Amino acid sequence: MAQAQEAYLCPMHPEVRQPGGGKCPKCGMALVAEAARFGMLRHVIGNPLMLTIMAAVMTAIMWMLFM
Repeated sequence: MAQAQEAYLCPMHPEVRQPGGGKCPKCGMALVAEAARFGMLRHVIGNPLMLTIMAAVMTAIMWMLFM
């Protein structure tokens, strides 16, 4: 069974989509794998400790800005 080729996207131009890696023809940025695009977000959301740390950091930043 042949493995499907992963799609690659430009971070700045989501309409640029290619079956393999390379550079964006519009801006020259390196294309990223579509599966990796939201990998960090999925990791943070899936981990309650990370959510707690993120909420604490955001609260501290807001407190410093508005006090």
